[in-house]
Amino acid sequence: MKIKFVTDSSADLPKEIAEKLNVTVLPMELSFGSDVYVDNVTISNAEFYDKLRSCKELPKTSQINQFAFEEAFAPYKGTDTLVVAILISFGMSATIESAKRAKDQLGMDNVLIVDSKLVTFALGTFVIEAVKVAETAENAADLEEKLEKLRSRIRLYAYVDDLKYLRYGGRLSAASMHIANMLRIHPVIAINGKVDVVSKQIGVAKCLRYMIDKVKEEADLSYPLYFGNSDCPERAQAFEERLLAEVNGATPYPVMAQLGPTVGTHAGPGCLGVCFVAKEN
Repeated sequence: MKIKFVTDSSADLPKEIAEKLNVTVLPMELSFGSDVYVDNVTISNAEFYDKLRSCKELPKTSQINQFAFEEAFAPYKGTDTLVVAILISFGMSATIESAKRAKDQLGMDNVLIVDSKLVTFALGTFVIEAVKVAETAENAADLEEKLEKLRSRIRLYAYVDDLKYLRYGGRLSAASMHIANMLRIHPVIAINGKVDVVSKQIGVAKCLRYMIDKVKEEADLSYPLYFGNSDCPERAQAFEERLLAEVNGATPYPVMAQLGPTVGTHAGPGCLGVCFVAKEN
């Protein structure tokens, strides 16, 4: 079975990995005021974080439109290739609706649209592992079932370093941010349809401890661990090395993800975390 994977740039899938796996990544747009940029096309992650640090109002991201999906899907119309579009959670963006409209407009029955219920490098992890799963799929229905099972096992844990971006986005009150900063409280986030705060830890060290313990408890170490960060690669590398030293049998995915605008806007710089495939229940 021939398969073509498509995803969106909120997956923060490293460019070299997307090219290696032949995954088409459709870019989202973002705007700082009246200035509009195309994610990782007309603005790099480094440029994004430079602008984010100096902005007084958070940038806005927009969904990918129907026509972009039509262009991505159309070359496979009438072929024996199954197009699998694994996209940002519907709970965070209407991008998936654009993909469905494109499929209907083209009248294609060889397009499978998957709501990942994920974002950032959790979505990227899902895409990478989905490519592997596809090698064993007997048909489209079998692949869809396998992807559903895989999706339910994806876990991401990350901590937010600077709370002011949550404050700017209205997700935290000024009083709460002040108290949290005084007590050195950092939220640890996870993703399940949307971004959730799953723990609040005092100090960075306890955040790292929490995430390492989660890997020990939940991870299926026959899969690699995926690491990511928002403009703090040295700290993220130190975390990766510490985790690997503590977790026997763990292996890292060879390329670390960089959080782009979709999640970076709200998490801000200094966020780091780990993603993995959890043990089967």
